[in-house]
Amino acid sequence: MSTDQPKPRSRFKFFTVLYIVTLLLFLAYIFFLSDHNFKTHRDLNRKISNLEEKITNTKNQVGNVYTYEQLMADSALLEKYAREQLNMHKPDEDVFVILHE
Repeated sequence: MSTDQPKPRSRFKFFTVLYIVTLLLFLAYIFFLSDHNFKTHRDLNRKISNLEEKITNTKNQVGNVYTYEQLMADSALLEKYAREQLNMHKPDEDVFVILHE
């Protein structure tokens, strides 16, 4: 028998190890080195959640002309805001709300 040719079993083992190493190198590249790595996706997801929160806050503040600090600093402005936006009134007065269509 000649010892120059490798056994089929060792050849299979070599290609299996080569396949695993190649796969690990590919996964390491995808997860850490490419332009679409985990850090980039995590940062983009964080930006998306911040922007969605800002959109929600902005939608809630549409129609609110005054900031919280302005309302707390001026009691007349707070009363005006409560009357106009929240339809609050004193017990002895009548309030008529006119809706524009």
